[in-house]
Amino acid sequence: MRIRDSIAERLEACGLYRRAASRWIEVMQRCTDDEDRVDPSPSQSVSEKAQRPPAPKEEFADLHRAAKETQYRMGIAKPYGEAFRLPGKGKTAAE
Repeated sequence: MRIRDSIAERLEACGLYRRAASRWIEVMQRCTDDEDRVDPSPSQSVSEKAQRPPAPKEEFADLHRAAKETQYRMGIAKPYGEAFRLPGKGKTAAE
């Protein structure tokens, strides 16, 4: 016996795989016996498509580069972080 659900199939056709997967779960829970649940193909294909891609690995260098570019755009980029120091304090290029 093949389980059919028009709403879940329309969601799949529209590319809304996560919503379709949750709908298939509801349909499978309504099955009364194991024979109804035998055909896992609709929910299995949806769950494979619904998986999120692995998150990209973030590196500190990317954050550093973004902060540096932002400082240049704001016009506060100074050597040795002088833009963030009190006047007359800290390292300077002459020292």
